[in-house]
Amino acid sequence: MLFPTLEFFTFFTVILILNWNLKRWPLAWRLFLLLSSYFFYSLWDFRFLIILFSVSLFNFFIIKLIDIDFWGRRKWIFIFSIATNISVLGLYKYYDFFRVSAEDLLSRFGVATSLPLLEIILPVGLSFYILRAVSCNIDIYLKKITPVSSVLDFFIYISFFPQILSGPIDRAGNFLPQLKDGGAGKIENLNQNLVLIILGLFKKIVFSNYLSTALVAPVVAIPQNYSFEVVILAVFSYSLVIYFDFSGYSDMAIGFAGLMGFKSPLNFDSPYLALDIRSFWRKWHMSLSSWVRDYIYVPLGGNRKGTTRKYANLMATMLVVGLWHGAALHFVIWGAIQGFGLVVSNALAKKLFEAKKVFQKFLLWTATFIFVSVSWVFFFSETTKDAFDFFRYIFSFEEGRVDIFSFTILACFSAGLLLVLLEKQIFSSLVSLLKGRTVIFLIFFFILAFIVSMELSGDQIPNFIYFSF
Repeated sequence: MLFPTLEFFTFFTVILILNWNLKRWPLAWRLFLLLSSYFFYSLWDFRFLIILFSVSLFNFFIIKLIDIDFWGRRKWIFIFSIATNISVLGLYKYYDFFRVSAEDLLSRFGVATSLPLLEIILPVGLSFYILRAVSCNIDIYLKKITPVSSVLDFFIYISFFPQILSGPIDRAGNFLPQLKDGGAGKIENLNQNLVLIILGLFKKIVFSNYLSTALVAPVVAIPQNYSFEVVILAVFSYSLVIYFDFSGYSDMAIGFAGLMGFKSPLNFDSPYLALDIRSFWRKWHMSLSSWVRDYIYVPLGGNRKGTTRKYANLMATMLVVGLWHGAALHFVIWGAIQGFGLVVSNALAKKLFEAKKVFQKFLLWTATFIFVSVSWVFFFSETTKDAFDFFRYIFSFEEGRVDIFSFTILACFSAGLLLVLLEKQIFSSLVSLLKGRTVIFLIFFFILAFIVSMELSGDQIPNFIYFSF
């Protein structure tokens, strides 16, 4: 059940009404949150619910053992918990990748082997809720947060339906206190939450869908059939497609959670306005960026052990980010490219800071946007070979290749780019427009926006890109 569908909005309307009416009975309200989250998740595949429940149960009891220092083995229990969580993620997400890699490596030494082939389906959202569980384990081990006393609250934290599929990756220290005593007593920032959902809808089913189906998908599938100009436009368009797809989901997730009385961490902050890669990663997928900073980069030593070690830590962290996105070499290469960009940005930090003139900032913005856009080629390619072939086709300049430029494609790309550049201003303007309006007006405005977005969307709404991660 996808967010931008009538089916989900019907489901959410019922959930929203019951959510606010059950708050007078905190226990019933929390049970309702868990059951509604489990119901939502089970619609993808009931078997996924078994894995979610098992991960939640295991982590709740392991956290209790860490907290009470069971048998004086607190450290070893913590290591076991991290290893187990990573193993679960590794089994479902990386088994085939490591199986094939191991077979190839052994064959080079003359050892022919065939490791077991397992037909494993990656449960949607697993990469995200495993990170939620791991962060809670670490924070309790380091005594950054108080122990989780309620199994019900912990299960809700892991499975909360607006966030489970693709984040934001919330922390226990932020989420769990919001369940206390029935949670929030009213909807805070109603207008902002409605605008987030509306913008998320338009980002996903208007801009992302159209650019993907009309330009990016056909060009990526057979790049050799298209002219240099079309392929280049497709590369830059993919930058918009993935941003509108993922930030559109995040906007809606934050908005839906906000309407239920929950505050979620910000996930995107106009990343394509960044003037260098360091700034880009402070603005892109912020809940993941902060997660790898706090739980990988800093424990590796961060910037505390000299410049060389700092750069090595940045590279190692981004390699992990690449591997987290997918079990394939092209994702690792993408992570390495991002790590290289971070190293260069840090090395040139003082010079970049000195760029004050508008023209200098424009050059930095252009260079950053091109760097990020070109690196996405490794991200959207099916294999590493496909990525390198794609670059080869760009510069082949063969005769008879097709142009598929149309006014609609160029208009959508231009409007999308303007939305990227002016998103904060558009958001503020819409919030101001709704300020002081009656609830009836807000409902009709929202329904009108939903109808318009649906009319502008294509015949089908594909899954969000990050559901596959």
